[in-house]
Amino acid sequence: MSRPYSNRPVEVNGTYDSAILNSSFVDMQPGALLFDKDFSLHDAMAAFEIGEPRFDSGLALLDDSRPPFDPLVPLLPEEVCWMIDRALACEMAWHAGYTLSQTVFSFLYVHALPDIDPDTISLSHHHDSDRTRPFGLVNVVLRASVLGLLKCCDLAWRELVKGNVYDSEDWQSEKCDVPMSETYPVSRILGILDEACIWVRNSSRVRSTWRTALSHRLVLRKTLVELFSALLSKDYFRLRPLIETARVMLQHIRASPPPSPRPCSPAPRAFDPQFPRILVSAIPLHPIQLPEQSKVWDTLAGLLDSLEQLSILIGIPDLSTWDVVGTLRIWQPQPNQSLAYVRSAFQSAIYENGIILHKYVQKHALDCFFMETLQIPYDSFTSSSQTRWVGTDSFPLRQVERTITELLVGRVKSHWYNPPRRRRYCMKSLFDWHQLYAMLTDVQKHLVPVVSGAQSEIDVVARLRSVVLMRRLETISDIILSGFQLSLYSVNERPLAYWYLARVLEQHLACLDEIIEVLPSKQRTYSNPLFEFQFRSRYLTALQALSLALFAVTIKTMGCSWERLRLNFLRRYKWASMHEYEDVDVPPVGHPNFLAFTTNCSAILQDKEFSPAEQAELAERLLTGSNTAPGRMAGPWTADRMEFVSKMAGVCRDLRRLPKSMDELRTWDVDQLVWDPDVHPWFPFMRNSS
Repeated sequence: MSRPYSNRPVEVNGTYDSAILNSSFVDMQPGALLFDKDFSLHDAMAAFEIGEPRFDSGLALLDDSRPPFDPLVPLLPEEVCWMIDRALACEMAWHAGYTLSQTVFSFLYVHALPDIDPDTISLSHHHDSDRTRPFGLVNVVLRASVLGLLKCCDLAWRELVKGNVYDSEDWQSEKCDVPMSETYPVSRILGILDEACIWVRNSSRVRSTWRTALSHRLVLRKTLVELFSALLSKDYFRLRPLIETARVMLQHIRASPPPSPRPCSPAPRAFDPQFPRILVSAIPLHPIQLPEQSKVWDTLAGLLDSLEQLSILIGIPDLSTWDVVGTLRIWQPQPNQSLAYVRSAFQSAIYENGIILHKYVQKHALDCFFMETLQIPYDSFTSSSQTRWVGTDSFPLRQVERTITELLVGRVKSHWYNPPRRRRYCMKSLFDWHQLYAMLTDVQKHLVPVVSGAQSEIDVVARLRSVVLMRRLETISDIILSGFQLSLYSVNERPLAYWYLARVLEQHLACLDEIIEVLPSKQRTYSNPLFEFQFRSRYLTALQALSLALFAVTIKTMGCSWERLRLNFLRRYKWASMHEYEDVDVPPVGHPNFLAFTTNCSAILQDKEFSPAEQAELAERLLTGSNTAPGRMAGPWTADRMEFVSKMAGVCRDLRRLPKSMDELRTWDVDQLVWDPDVHPWFPFMRNSS
């Protein structure tokens, strides 16, 4: 059954005429569907919204008023430049998380490549009737640029599909059966782009200004193809010169943007935001607004900056430096440097097919773990432990090796996950760290004790237990802090989070003191781990002082009952209640305790000597001192670490206006504190009194 389209109920001011609806469907049976040639089941399903702004389309029928697209229309050189730039906007929008259908495939020349192929095009188009619009701009220059665009997408797709990032969460893989130059080898695409560059240089019909502009865009596209190809084949030595070339071309392009097309120009017709409705897709899609061109260039510049960072890091064998850089990336995210493609490329460089940093076997992770924390070779650990082993079973060396390798490599890779995924990974890894700690505790019970004062013997296992526990406590701190950065905590949960952070940091600092104390005495003067741990000790002490100050101040914001807080506590820290912990004899260290929290709330409110303002001042002094000795594990990113510490010192300076005593807190306005992750990921700033 179907009725004329004109008889459908019409929406007026957001409501429908129920009488028209009843009369329209009076003959329909339960379960029946109403179809129309202009309204399909796909259109009906698209009307449902799922809360995902990238996909919710609502009911949006095709616009038949658009002028038809003709790929064989001759174009002006400035129109071709504008189209190449907007095609790059489509590409960057795909990298930002939208689908290919909404972005790259909305550029209609992608689907018209057979029509503009010089080998198959009609001979009549080879004779230009308009000398200002040579057809070579279409079938040579624009075609080469589109093929290069598709090849870049193909190479990026191959990296993204490795599984380092998550389809439908970080990026969209659906191709809708549209070819993306997969059958073209990279060398052929580069050859086509070279031919286009030669055509532009030799064309007498294109003004010199636009010849230069077109050449810059073709060279940029060629460089991007080479760059993405080098990343996929792990030819990291090629990255730096390619990045430099791309930056030079980008600078030239930004300096001379093409004019916007005139209303009668055919260039805007090449971009149809409603074209995704024609393609076969798994989910309903809505038209999107492509980013402004300046933002497109910023995104591309951020991508190049990220890849330059990778090209530098890949030459550094120390996993501690990778850990520091990854942590800085999480704590102080830079704009346009968190694209899924970049994060996948970093993870591929860290570990792929059993190889670490593209050149080392898995034993490299063990060597780094021991040398960069205890300055003890891994072989010393194995020989000492096996010599002292007196257990009835064999020494569980392989299990220790496997667990350390998986946890260390997994931690470094997790810095390039998306923030919620990284938080979940940290939660899951806590049990593995605890299991390793329990295993080493059991191993130590079956070792011959080290003779006190012996120069040749050191208790490596005891030191290793402290390192493992430190790593676990560091992971707990990351989980707590990520809750602030992701704005997960309600007003009532902040006091508990700050209290718990201060408690974990206290245990973390105790582990650091143990490790610093047992570092080899002969190497203490020039020890990178020593300088690094001393920096971390000052930094974490400042973090603890600031956390205690904010715990004390935010107690006033708790407006619900203790029972409600307890339920929130159980929900927020459910990772600490995993039943797997019951199967391990050693109790976990650093888990939250709600009873201890309630006791501390009462105690700190009655503490006449505690001063939140003095805690903020102490934190500022420690952070300022930390910047004079920022550790040696950051490598070339020491300045970035110092910038983050300076920013945090500025937060402390602002928070010196906190109450000077707990008595003053009673009349102090807590609403002056504002939490904004864009200002600082963890701590609030003071609203101006004005």
